[in-house]
Amino acid sequence: PDAIKRCGLYQGGNLVNKGGTRSLKGLKKTLFTKPAQWVFEMKITECTDDLFSIDFHYCPLVAAWQAQGATDEQMARLCDISMQGDRGIAKSFGCELELGQTIAQGYDKCEIRFKRLKS
Repeated sequence: PDAIKRCGLYQGGNLVNKGGTRSLKGLKKTLFTKPAQWVFEMKITECTDDLFSIDFHYCPLVAAWQAQGATDEQMARLCDISMQGDRGIAKSFGCELELGQTIAQGYDKCEIRFKRLKS
């Protein structure tokens, strides 16, 4: 999990540089492009400089884990490990990543929230 988070921090740093901002609007523009939105069947529910709320209605990782016969417990653990990269990206933007319901936990969507840390 530490290596995945470091990868997310690296990717997040590149996204901050590419977008020229730590605004979450910049994250939306650089990472959550239209093709990404289609693949994950995303619905962006809110996007400001300090809050970015997305609901994913499809996860190709979960689909692959299911095809491999992973148990519910294994999928929840694999999801948590995979999300370390997103946590690293959030940190690069000075934010925290909050997860609500997830597809890996058996829900119909993943509730992903990037929130600016309050100082």
